[in-house]
Amino acid sequence: MTDTPGPPADAEPVPPTAPGGDRYQTTFQFFGTDPPPDFLSSPTAPPRQVAEEQLSRLQQRFVRPTGINDAYDTLERHNIVFLRGTPGNGRTTAAKVLLRELPRGSGTYKEIAPDPDGQSPEPLTPELVGEGDRMLLDLAEAEEDVWTRYHDQLPGFHKVLLDKRSFLAVVLPQPYADGLSPDFAAYRKSVNRPDDLEVIARHLRVRGIDTRDCRRAPRELTAYLANQPPMRELARLADIILEARETAEPADSFPDWCRRAIAAEKIRAEEVNDFVPALRAGSQRALLLTVAMLHGAPADAIHRATAILQRNLRIARDDRPLLEHKSLMERLHEVGASRNDASCVHFDKLRYDHAVRHYFWRNMPDLRRPLRDWAEETLGLPQFPEEHQKALVVRLAELCALTEDADRLTYLAWDWAKQPTDPTHTRAAVDWLSWGVRNEHEPTSRHFRSAIYTWATHRLEPSMRQVLIDVCLNTMAFTHPEQAVVRLHHLARREPWSKADSRNSARRVLLALVAMDTRLRLYLLYRLAVLAPQTDEARRQAADASLFLGLLMMPSRPEHVLLQLTSTRLWLSKCWTNVLRWFSSESWLPHLTQWVAAVDSAEDPDLVHQALDVLVDASAENYPALRQIYLTVRKSLSAAKAERLLSRIAEVQRKRPPHQAGSKKGTQS
Repeated sequence: MTDTPGPPADAEPVPPTAPGGDRYQTTFQFFGTDPPPDFLSSPTAPPRQVAEEQLSRLQQRFVRPTGINDAYDTLERHNIVFLRGTPGNGRTTAAKVLLRELPRGSGTYKEIAPDPDGQSPEPLTPELVGEGDRMLLDLAEAEEDVWTRYHDQLPGFHKVLLDKRSFLAVVLPQPYADGLSPDFAAYRKSVNRPDDLEVIARHLRVRGIDTRDCRRAPRELTAYLANQPPMRELARLADIILEARETAEPADSFPDWCRRAIAAEKIRAEEVNDFVPALRAGSQRALLLTVAMLHGAPADAIHRATAILQRNLRIARDDRPLLEHKSLMERLHEVGASRNDASCVHFDKLRYDHAVRHYFWRNMPDLRRPLRDWAEETLGLPQFPEEHQKALVVRLAELCALTEDADRLTYLAWDWAKQPTDPTHTRAAVDWLSWGVRNEHEPTSRHFRSAIYTWATHRLEPSMRQVLIDVCLNTMAFTHPEQAVVRLHHLARREPWSKADSRNSARRVLLALVAMDTRLRLYLLYRLAVLAPQTDEARRQAADASLFLGLLMMPSRPEHVLLQLTSTRLWLSKCWTNVLRWFSSESWLPHLTQWVAAVDSAEDPDLVHQALDVLVDASAENYPALRQIYLTVRKSLSAAKAERLLSRIAEVQRKRPPHQAGSKKGTQS
């Protein structure tokens, strides 16, 4: 993103230092049993649990195409499968369902989302693969360089899958599917198109609709399906059929619902094309467009928003006495709308609002910028409920996506987020970015995630920082959890020291997020140890050390998991080295004591030895810290365990050059 709004440079303030030394005196209260942040609505369930629930619902709606069983057998026997097929045939959905159908043990489901270089998660990192994991690598939209980067790692990664009894389903990019390595040719399977009518029937069936007469498809539906629309369009059509059913006459049946739903997509556009030119009065068009943008909103909000649009577009007001004006009901009737018993406004025809919005946006280009300004002002109306504010933001974003390039799609969120005293527009910025991250069009979603990454790697105004934290926690954590960790990590590194302990800080939110998922804790530890900043980035190294201590203080005691692998013990040692370098002993000793005590309470005696080895390795070049660690352990653990630590210290001291070693008397004191 070369033209992304935001600061051009990443200047950092000089952090405070301890008197007489280079270590930071911290005042952080590290994450422990504090309640969740109050500004942000933290997730009600762990992101991976939500992902599993979504997979379950997807499986219920899935119609098995021919050949899918062969793909499943390949995945189960060889731990990997490559899916190819025509775009729109449901390749990605098929991959998710295959992974869902595998026997499930201790592993988790996760998606490896391709990202530009440097934006993580790192492609196919073996240490981040858990026993029995089920992984999806969706390369359907990948460019050639991304495809090549992943393809070249697959042979070695397949060995990791076999060793850990994990599984990987890869969705191949159509242009490069034939370039798959011959070693994997036998694992390449085609995803055929399922029965279109059964896809619609299955969507209706899981919503409680009797589908026994779905085979009596009307001619309109048969003609629509003959064009082989993408699977996501069939799912959308099923939703419209449900809308048509809810407003149908009692005697209507499935063919009638289908006719209304298809008419809503095609005929509505033709009706609007004829209706709007005949509606000559500017006040009528303003009301028509307002109802379309705020469809379903309260009548008072429609009335106020219409007045704002008329004023902004300089449409003459009715100068007659108020009692001579037409009533709102009369005016709504003129544009084909009405007010229901709950005083909410709807068009009388199904999907008419969609057709009206698209008509004005496509046919009146000069109206686009005024419409964006109008939306910004309308969001602040006191009569406008929050749920309808979100609907307006999403509708405006969908319109902008029709004509704007990817960079410009993010600008409005940036502008709204810069209004620090206006929570309405801050929330609108969150809704806009969340819409982009969740977008079904992968290039659009990838661009929004990239924009958030770019902003997160710069110093930001507090309002924009809070917007990004919210989007990462409440949207990206569910769609791309590892990427949410990456962006929150960058925000935490650049957080002002005075804000790092606040309840809504990036640091606290990041720790709260990874506390819900062992895999995310492992991933954050990997980033803190392996992707440490350069040596001259002192501020960020200290921030990483603070995050590591917060990671250790989690009530779920992740150290019991992290100590079990050689690679993770190495990461723990590197992070402890960073802590000992940047923080005074007054800061890290309480955390060390609690960490050792937690490990000592575990049933596995090897954990204590592993934890002590980590501490010795971390402090091998730091004799004062090594001495304090020994004194602390001697007070906290049994004499035998303290003796074990002393033996390891002596071993390390013998390996050090003589001029670096401290006195043995001091070591044993």
